[in-house]
Amino acid sequence: MKPEKIVIVLVILATVGIVYVNLDNPQFQSSIQEGLYYVKLLVDGFADLASPLISRPVMMGKYVETGDLQMTISECELLESSFAEEGAAYLLVHVKVRNIGKVPATPPLLIDMRLHYLDEVIRPKKSWRVPDGRRHYDPLTTDKIYPDVTKEGWVCFEVPKKIDLSEVVISARCEGRRVKWALNSS
Repeated sequence: MKPEKIVIVLVILATVGIVYVNLDNPQFQSSIQEGLYYVKLLVDGFADLASPLISRPVMMGKYVETGDLQMTISECELLESSFAEEGAAYLLVHVKVRNIGKVPATPPLLIDMRLHYLDEVIRPKKSWRVPDGRRHYDPLTTDKIYPDVTKEGWVCFEVPKKIDLSEVVISARCEGRRVKWALNSS
């Protein structure tokens, strides 16, 4: 056997041995979870690249199923706010996420949401305020969703004040797939 192949076999055996010895180690378990998290991000990245080819928007109010979660954009509101940049307004979308699985699940993170308008992609605002006197908008949280439970909340995008909502698509990356909703009513 060539020396290179011997080294490769030894490295593989050493790796298997390290994994076997550390299976009960909590730090090792969290390292595995971190590794799986990065693998999931990689898969989600490929889903983003393929999304324009395979994913068509559904109408606002329609639930989309992705694995153990069902999601929908149930309503939206365009608000003028003194807190928005000049010439901009806040578009708030109400998101509902339902766990239809058998184990707790996590809804999409804020960084997984996008607003597509014409040729522009807008990310949600991390923090936002609306003028006093308006109704209260609870933001969408990333708390675990237990089976048969629905979580809901608002996501805020800063958009042009004169935005044409019929041209807006909201998307979310969820369980390796990017799902989309059209805000127009047709």
